[in-house]
Amino acid sequence: MTRVSPLPHHDEQQLATGGGALSMANIIDRSVGFICRAVILLTGLALLVLLTANVVARYVMESGGFRFSQELPERLFPWFIMAGVALAVQKGGHMAVESLLARLSSSGARVLLLVGFVIIIASYAILGWEALGVADIVSIETSPVLGLSSSYSYYALALGCLAVILTTFALGLRVWKLGPEAMPTPDPEETGI
Repeated sequence: MTRVSPLPHHDEQQLATGGGALSMANIIDRSVGFICRAVILLTGLALLVLLTANVVARYVMESGGFRFSQELPERLFPWFIMAGVALAVQKGGHMAVESLLARLSSSGARVLLLVGFVIIIASYAILGWEALGVADIVSIETSPVLGLSSSYSYYALALGCLAVILTTFALGLRVWKLGPEAMPTPDPEETGI
């Protein structure tokens, strides 16, 4: 099965057949991709600076480092991870068993993929909704030094679910208009094969 990149550069004929749906998918992918890359960059840099500064502080300060150095990574790491999860969906980087998909006709594969996308969107909608409920419950818990609410990590999960939903919807639009060939294929160096 021939596949194209997650953000395909369609010629004018393909855009004419896909119309506004492909334009919408491209806008969704660019927006989600930009936001997720920014989150990964900012949280990754913050984690790097914080942990490096704490290692240096352990040797320089009598207190043995910064007291808040454990709290901030606990709040930042979920944002880092969920942004990466959404980018992996966009690039086709999640595990998948495609033995059945390869045996189906193009129209059968399209239907199977679209049904799978509906299940993924529904599952992540439920997970995101539940994450918001848990965030509300744990909002009274705060970290001992900085007083940060424990709900921030659950908000990361909820927003990450939204990013996965939007990315899956964009993939669904592409598959609906172009067929299963529109599914992204990860770079060979990222697959572990």
